[in-house]
Amino acid sequence: MTRHFYYGWIVVAAAFLAELLAFGIAYSFGVFFKPLCSELGWSRTIIAGVFGVYAITHDLLAPLTGWACDRFDPRLPVAVGGFCLGLSMLLMSRVTAIWQVYLLYGFVFALGVASIYAPLMALVSQWFTKKRGIAMGIVAAGIGAGSLIFNPLSAWLISSYDMSTTYVIIGAVCWILFIPITKFVRKAPTLDTASTTVQEEGVFTGGFTRAEALKTRAFWMVSFSWLFIALALWAVSLHLVNLLTDKGIPVITAASVAGVIGGVSIVGRLSGGFLSDKVGRKSVILIGFILQLIGTSLFLFSGEVWEFFLSSGVFGLGAGLWCGTMPCLPADLYGAKATGSIFGLMVLFAGVGIALGPIAGGYIFDVTSSYTYMMWMCICSIILSIVFVVLMKPPVKDAKSKV
Repeated sequence: MTRHFYYGWIVVAAAFLAELLAFGIAYSFGVFFKPLCSELGWSRTIIAGVFGVYAITHDLLAPLTGWACDRFDPRLPVAVGGFCLGLSMLLMSRVTAIWQVYLLYGFVFALGVASIYAPLMALVSQWFTKKRGIAMGIVAAGIGAGSLIFNPLSAWLISSYDMSTTYVIIGAVCWILFIPITKFVRKAPTLDTASTTVQEEGVFTGGFTRAEALKTRAFWMVSFSWLFIALALWAVSLHLVNLLTDKGIPVITAASVAGVIGGVSIVGRLSGGFLSDKVGRKSVILIGFILQLIGTSLFLFSGEVWEFFLSSGVFGLGAGLWCGTMPCLPADLYGAKATGSIFGLMVLFAGVGIALGPIAGGYIFDVTSSYTYMMWMCICSIILSIVFVVLMKPPVKDAKSKV
C-alpha cells in the first residue's frame, strides 16, 4: 500500500517561515536600539520600555489568539499576524515621536506576533503526537534562523542606507512572504475525519479543558519556569549589541555575535525536539537551562571578541534546547482539546519575563552605566527556572486535583 505524504509537514514548513519573520524582527530590535535612541533622544530605559510594552501586549493577546486558532480557521489569525507585522514596520519608517514607537511596536507589532506564535505552535502540536518533538523543534528553529538572518542583515541595511529604508524593506518582505504562508496553513484533522496516514501519526483530540489545566501544579511550574527563563533570555538578547558596542566593538560585529545566538540555537532547537522525543522533555529542558546559565556566566567574564562569540554559542545552544522543547509541554501534559488556549496562558507568563528582562536591564544600565548587575540578575533568574522545572510533575486528570 502506498503511503501518502503527511500534510502536517507542510504546516511545519509554513510555521517555520512565519516564526522566522516574526521573531527575526523581534530579535533585531536590539540592532535598532541605538539608532532609535539617537534619533528620538530618549534613554535606554524608555526605548527598552517599548519592547516591554510589546511583550506584555503580545502575551495578553496570546490566550485570545490561541483560542481563535482552536475555534476558527487558523489562517485567520495568521493572515492578521502577517498584515500587522508588515504594517508596523512600514509605519515605523515614518515615526517622529516616542508615542508612535510605543503604538506601533507595543500594539500593532505585538498583535502580529501574538497572531503567529501561540496559534502556530499550538497548531503544529495538534498535527503530531509521535513526532511532536521534532516537528516543534523545526518550527522553533525558525525563531533561531530569524535571529541569525535579521540581526546582521538589519545592521548592514542601517549602515548601508538608513533606519527608515530598512523598516520599509522589512515590511515589504513580510507582506510578500505571508501570502504563501497563509495559503498552506490548515487546521489539524480529528480522528473521526482523519485518513489512515493521519491516524498513524497519532493525532489525538482528547485531554484537559483550560479550567482543568489551571487546577494542576504542572501548569504553574511550567508557567513560572518559562517566566524566569524568558526574562534571562531577552534581557541578554536585547541588550547584547549595546553591551558589545559600549566596549568598542563595531556594530556589525556586535550584531554578528548576537546572530550567533540565533544560529547556534537552530542546532539546539532541532536536536532538542528530536532528543526530547527519545529521553523526555524535562531532561532536555534542564540541560538547556544549565547551558544558558553557563553562557550567561561566560558573558559576564568575557573581554575579547572571540570570547563573546564562544559565550554566544553556549548561550544559544542552551536557549535552543529549551525553546524547541517547552512548546511541546501544553499538548504533552494536557492533550489537544484546548491546546491553543492553554499554550496562550503559559505564554502570558513568558511575556511577563520578556517584558521585565529588557526594562530591568535598561534601568540597571541607566543607574550604574554597566550591564554587570543585569547579568547577575539573569543568572539568578535561570536558577529559579531550574527549580521550577525540577518541581514539575505530569498532571493526573481528576476533577478534585489541586494546585
